Amino acid sequence: MSPARASFPRPLRLLSQALLIGGLVFIACQSVLHIHTRLNEPPPKTLRPGPLYKLDQAQQGNGVEQNGDLSAPVCRTFPAAAFAEDEIQVVLKIGAAETDRVMTSHVNGSTSCIPNLLVVSDISQTLGPFYAHDVLADVIHILSEGDRQIYQHQRESYYYWNTGLQPNQAARNLDRYKFLAMVEYAYAQNPNAKWYVFTETDTTVLWENMVQLLERFDWADPVYIGSPSPGRRWESHFGSRPTFFVYGGSGIVLSVTAIEKLLQGSRGGSGAGDFTSRLLINKYQDLVRDDCCGDSVLGYVSFQEGVKIQGQWPMFNPHPLHKTPLSKAYWCQPAISFHKSDYIAARELWDWEQKWCQERGPEQQQRPILYRDLVDFFDFASTPVRNDWNNVELDAFDAPTEEAHESFDSCKEACQKHPECFQFTHYRKRCRMSIIINFGVPAPPSKSDMAEGVHSVAGWDVNKIQKFKTDHDCNEVEWPEPSIERIY
Repeated sequence: MSPARASFPRPLRLLSQALLIGGLVFIACQSVLHIHTRLNEPPPKTLRPGPLYKLDQAQQGNGVEQNGDLSAPVCRTFPAAAFAEDEIQVVLKIGAAETDRVMTSHVNGSTSCIPNLLVVSDISQTLGPFYAHDVLADVIHILSEGDRQIYQHQRESYYYWNTGLQPNQAARNLDRYKFLAMVEYAYAQNPNAKWYVFTETDTTVLWENMVQLLERFDWADPVYIGSPSPGRRWESHFGSRPTFFVYGGSGIVLSVTAIEKLLQGSRGGSGAGDFTSRLLINKYQDLVRDDCCGDSVLGYVSFQEGVKIQGQWPMFNPHPLHKTPLSKAYWCQPAISFHKSDYIAARELWDWEQKWCQERGPEQQQRPILYRDLVDFFDFASTPVRNDWNNVELDAFDAPTEEAHESFDSCKEACQKHPECFQFTHYRKRCRMSIIINFGVPAPPSKSDMAEGVHSVAGWDVNKIQKFKTDHDCNEVEWPEPSIERIY
C-alpha cells in the first residue's frame, strides 16, 4: 500500500491556479500592448547637427572631421556676431559628388566658424560637421525627364547601392535647379536675416571684409551684389537689351528686401483645392530648364522682378587666389572672395588672415585686407624661384633682347633691368615676363621634357615688388562704386 501524498487544501489549490493563470494573462497582454505600441509609434528621428554645433565644435577643437595635416580652425578672430539670426545668413551650395578633398577647406576652414550656416545640395547627407539639405527634393516636379532620371539614379546609388558618386556633366546639369530653390529655402529657414550670402565649395571668402562691405549698403533696399557677368537678352515689344547676373563662383549676396521682391510675384494666395506649387522656381521653370546655369537664371529673374545688380568686381574675384593679378588697378581695394582656389591655399589664407588680424596695430584694427596685403601672404621673398612653375599666364610679354632667352639666369637679369617686369618664367629657350604680381601655377614637365631634362622655372624680382609695395602704401582704402561696366 503506497504512502499517502501530502496535499494542499482544495481552496488553496484553486487560489494558486487562479493566480498563475492571471499572471500569464497579464504577461501576454503586456507583450501585445508593447508590440502594438512599437508598430504604431513614429520612427526615431535622425539627430542632425544644429547651427551652433559647428561653432562649438570648432572652438573646442574636436568633433570636426580632419583631412590631411590640417587641424580644426581657430575661430577666435572670426566676426561671429555679424552672423546672428537677424544679421547675415550664409548658404553653402554643394553637389552630391563633392569629395572629402574638395570639402576640406570648409570642414577645416573658416566655414566651420559660421554659427548659422545652411548647406544645400542635390542629396541629403552629412559631411563632417555639416548637414546638407536636398533642395531638389523640394522642386522635383520642375526637373526635366532626363534630369529627373539622373537625380533618381544618384539617389539610388547613394542610399541603396553604396556605389559612390563621381562628378560628371550629367550630375552637374542638376546644379542649375538649385539657385532659385536655395534662395527661397534660405528665406524660409531664416526670414529674419538682413543679408543672405550664397557660396559654393570652391568659393573662398574673407569674411571680415564681407562684413565691412555689407555695412556700406542698406539691407532695406533690394540689393544684389557680386561679380557681374553678361547674361540673357531681355526681349520685349520695344526691342531687346542685355541683362547681367552675379557670377555664382565668387559668391552671391542678396538683401532680404531683394529676396522678398523676388518672391512677391509667386506667393499669391491659392483657393481651396488649388495645389499648384507657389515656389518661385515654378514660375520660371521653362527658363530654368532652358538655361545652362542657375546663376544666369537668378540674374534674369532679378532683372524681371526689378532687382538691380550692384557689381563689385574685382572685390568679388572670379580668379583663383593663386592666379589673381595683384596689379595697380585694384592694389588698394579690399579682397572679398575668390573662385576655384586650391583647398590647402584657402585654409592657409584663413590661418594667415587670423595672424594678420592679431598682429596689426590699434590704428589698423578696422582696415580690411587689401590686394596689396596678399603680397605678404604669398611671401615671394622666402621662395623667389620655383621649379616646374609658370607665373606668366597674365599680362605677359617676351623678353625684348635675344640674350634674355638663353638661360634662366639671363632671363632673371633681363627682368631685373626691365622697369615693368615683376616676375618671369624661362622655358625651352624662351623668357616671358609679366607686368603684374601673382603666384602662378604648377607646370609639371611633359614626357619629352623629362627625357631632355627640361623644366619650366619661374622667378620673382623680390626687390622690385617690395619697392612697389613701399611706394604704394594705401593710406586710404578704395571701396569702388557699384558698376556693371567694370566686369571680369
